[in-house]
Amino acid sequence: MSPEITIEPCTEQSDRVYFIDSVVLAAAALKRDAMHKKASEILRRLIASGSKACFSDFILAETLTLIRFSGRGGAEASNRAHEILTSTKTLELMRLTDRELELAAELFKKYPRLSFVDATTVALMYSRKIKRILSFDQDFDSVPGIERIEEIGLGR
Repeated sequence: MSPEITIEPCTEQSDRVYFIDSVVLAAAALKRDAMHKKASEILRRLIASGSKACFSDFILAETLTLIRFSGRGGAEASNRAHEILTSTKTLELMRLTDRELELAAELFKKYPRLSFVDATTVALMYSRKIKRILSFDQDFDSVPGIERIEEIGLGR
C-alpha cells in the first residue's frame, strides 16, 4: 500500500503548486497529439510527487473545446475529460474574480503575444502568487514573474 500523499491547496505558496495550461491538458487527453507522451508524463509526475496543479474556468473551457473540435477527440472524449478535470484531487479549478478579469484585460493589451485566455491565466497567477506554469506555449516566456516549465522532477 502506498503512503498517503498530501496535496497542497493552490492558495498556499509552495514549490509543489503549479498552474496548468490547456495545451498540456488537451495533449494528455488526445493520444494522437504530438505532445501526448510528454503531457501524460507531466500529469503522471504531478500525481506521483503530491504536487497540485490549478487551472481556471477559462482553461477548462478552452481545454474541452480543443478536445472536442480538434478532429481527434470528439464529444465523448471532451465529456470524459470534463469529468476527470472536475473530480481529480490533484487538479483544482479556480474561478477568476472581477478584479482578476480586469487585470487580464490590462495584460491582454500590454502583451500582444498573449491570447485573452492566456492573459486570464497570468492575471490569476499574479493575483494568487503562483509563479510556475506547466505549458508548451512559449508566449508565456515574454511575461515577467512567470516561469514556464515543460516537465516535473519527482524530487520536489
